Amino acid sequence: MLKGKTIILGVTGCIAAYKAAMLVSRLKDLGADVWVVMTKEGAQLVGPLTFRTLSGNPVVTDLYSQEFQNSPVPHISLSQKADLIVIAPATANMIGKVANGLADDALSTMALSTTAKKLIAPAMNCEMWRNQAVAANVEKIVKLGWETIGPVEGKLACGESDIGRMSEPEVIVARIIELLLPPQDLKGKNILITAGGTREAIDPVRYIANRSSGKMGYAIANEARRRGAAVTLVAANVDLPVPADVRLVKVESAQEMLAAVNGHYSGADAVIMAAAVADFKVKNQRSKIKKTSELTLELEETPDILKSLKKGGKKLVGFALETDDQVANAKRKLEEKNLDLIVANGPDNFGRDQARVSLIDRQGRSTDLPLAEKAEIASRILDALF
Repeated sequence: MLKGKTIILGVTGCIAAYKAAMLVSRLKDLGADVWVVMTKEGAQLVGPLTFRTLSGNPVVTDLYSQEFQNSPVPHISLSQKADLIVIAPATANMIGKVANGLADDALSTMALSTTAKKLIAPAMNCEMWRNQAVAANVEKIVKLGWETIGPVEGKLACGESDIGRMSEPEVIVARIIELLLPPQDLKGKNILITAGGTREAIDPVRYIANRSSGKMGYAIANEARRRGAAVTLVAANVDLPVPADVRLVKVESAQEMLAAVNGHYSGADAVIMAAAVADFKVKNQRSKIKKTSELTLELEETPDILKSLKKGGKKLVGFALETDDQVANAKRKLEEKNLDLIVANGPDNFGRDQARVSLIDRQGRSTDLPLAEKAEIASRILDALF
């Protein structure tokens, strides 16, 4: 499948470096020409000889590797012939280098000098992943054209069970195949996607909100763009890197989201409402409420955006978050709002990189998807819709 493709695999100093050996083996099985570039810390965890044996190519450990003594500028010659560079595992340190244009070793130098497609698979301690500096660097690399995969939740080297674990090799291989052999089945389609959770003001400093992170909507936007669609993403209060080549419209409230959706609806072939829109807002907003032992808020319904849309030949997708009778309640919403597809899920999916959902089509057929990364679920949603 990957015959004729040259892949640079960067291996950094994370305990997950041992998984990179499985990644090399699988890529070789698919016919790829794999060149491993290691940091000195990575080489302390897994010996270069292991990767040389698996890849059948010299392993680059520094800019002056003897393996390339006949090449005047080895890092340039290798990076220029690559179809893809993937860094797996990628430490916080390497992400910082890539994000800020630093090149003080072979891997970071190749990352700067290549024009190939780029994929990075972070792996680190959970608190490091949550650090604001790391989050800012991840946002930078996405804007620089890097695709990211993971990290996922699981047992970490420190003994904690939390986010920070590198995505499994087979998942990374699947993403590599998608990047190098992307389907263009959505080329010519215009897709309007909503993401995040709306906020409804109580007073100038307080609001009603929900726990939606926007990760599912952003995953759908990224997948649709990758498959050739022109994507408009209406995001409510989301703090995530914006997928490349996606038109972003920022909103805060349900009313603002309604206006944004209506403003881009006419040119859309499909609308995917992944946002968690607040059902109610405060009826009469006021000046800042003083602390009191008792407070009553009078609420009124917010607009039902999906229900208000005139179908007009467009494909409509909704999400139904339910704590009880997920599928039955989702089917009812699908009929009431005249949808082509609805995604039933629960509150456990909030904020996570993985989710478990059910897809229900216009004929009422339900497909339960196992726990998977939201990028994979995004692909399944688009497959079911088109």
